[in-house]
Amino acid sequence: MFQPSILVFLILSIVAIDHLPLTSARARNLKYAEFCVISLSATDAQMQANIDWLCSQRKFDCKPIKPGGPCFEPNNLRSHASFVMNRYYQKNGRTEKACDFNNTGRFINSDPSYGNCVYDY
Repeated sequence: MFQPSILVFLILSIVAIDHLPLTSARARNLKYAEFCVISLSATDAQMQANIDWLCSQRKFDCKPIKPGGPCFEPNNLRSHASFVMNRYYQKNGRTEKACDFNNTGRFINSDPSYGNCVYDY
């Protein structure tokens, strides 16, 4: 019927294919993810106030947006504010209130992560 080598090849192929991830766990979960970022109309003063408030909170880690951190570049208020606001939102119940920031937060469904800067979700 089948040569033993062909049979072994078919079995190993099925096993290998069954163990290949078609998409990463992150990609599968992102389908349902929601992120909190700074609104497009927020002023520099509002963005800085959000960063200052969040980074003054005990047990809140702002190291990723500090020099040398994975989210420091691009070094601008919009990028830094969005990262820390989303981190706060994700760690505080993912509620509408946790993304308000005096009406400067907004929700998006596309992952704003880039390079080594990975946004929580």
